[in-house]
Amino acid sequence: MDDREVIEHAERHLGPFLRTHPLENDSGRDLGLGVFFFASPSMVSVVTVGLRSRMLQSPLPLELACSVRPGQEEHAERLVERFARLSVLGDVELEYDDGLIVEEPLVPDTEIRGLLAAPHPYADEMFNLVRDADGTLSLQFVTLVPITGPEGAYLRDHETGELFELWESAGTDLLDLRRPSAA
Repeated sequence: MDDREVIEHAERHLGPFLRTHPLENDSGRDLGLGVFFFASPSMVSVVTVGLRSRMLQSPLPLELACSVRPGQEEHAERLVERFARLSVLGDVELEYDDGLIVEEPLVPDTEIRGLLAAPHPYADEMFNLVRDADGTLSLQFVTLVPITGPEGAYLRDHETGELFELWESAGTDLLDLRRPSAA
């Protein structure tokens, strides 16, 4: 699957393509991937393009996505960039239910303290796994769902599915980075 096909797939499920920029490491060298923006009326999504060729430890080539409310895309961009850098430079395997929890807010003036790797909570399920023409899985999109500190603590003792049930019962808007914790 080439970059154009990844972008077309994201557009089908996340909305029209808006813009892109290359992702660099701390020394200013191009990491060989870009951050792309897609928008629909209710959400803006930031997607990596090129990560699939850099993640050698993953069982299936993958790209990252993070969707937020319009106006919060700069924060989503930083979240995706941070996670992509950690993944590429650390050469780590990434799967659903993996995550990152930190002490300080990942987004200033919010309760967001972590990211949970999961299927996209709002896009059609066909977004998550991409098949080629003969039906073979060719790419996986891992969505980074921002989580609060208490939600991260909840995950220490509960399954990811239980957290999603908690969010659903509380009517949590997972796109809103300024949301209160559901836990």
